[in-house]
Amino acid sequence: MPSQAPLIVRAAKDVAQSLENIGLTKDIVVEVALSAAAARADTLPVDPSSAPGMMSYIHGVRAIRLNLLTAGWRISRQGNVESTVNDEQGIQLCFQNVDVACDVNKIPHAISGKGTASRGLVAAGQGELFGEAGIDGKVKVFGSTPTVWVICVSVHGFSVRAEVSCPTSFEGSQFEDFHQRIFVLDESFDPTLGRKNSAGEEADDFDVHISKK
Repeated sequence: MPSQAPLIVRAAKDVAQSLENIGLTKDIVVEVALSAAAARADTLPVDPSSAPGMMSYIHGVRAIRLNLLTAGWRISRQGNVESTVNDEQGIQLCFQNVDVACDVNKIPHAISGKGTASRGLVAAGQGELFGEAGIDGKVKVFGSTPTVWVICVSVHGFSVRAEVSCPTSFEGSQFEDFHQRIFVLDESFDPTLGRKNSAGEEADDFDVHISKK
């Protein structure tokens, strides 16, 4: 059976409310996206080919945490997947560089494929929000498995897009669909504000893997 189409949220008032439901604001998401885009643009042709994605990822995660840890969120590295968790709201937030965000005709695909740990985190939190509870962005019981949401950022030339979306369970290395997609940012910026790197827009993404010694 075909999956149900994701709920697309893009009207300004609805975006603000949907983000509030998961403990975010538009300003926070925009700051994350622009931090990631600026870090990507700051790389040089002599850098490793993975540098644009690596720097974008690092600064995207950093911006999320600098904004949210003071509001009671915590760092999680479960399964070597970097995320930031709000236990009271049951939200687990990740950062992802994608091929294209905020396109109603295309599901955003991670530039680096997802592994078993990411699939497990997504699958584990599905029941609380997307069964009888619906997609209101809230869970009823403190300590229940957090539902994964992803800040998806795409950069093409001087165009930056960002959405905050909740993926459905998936089997392969790519997101197959989303329950809800909140379109936050779709803007082009003056190229004099930064320089475009020549390592290529589709350079490999980079996910930090942390293991115990």
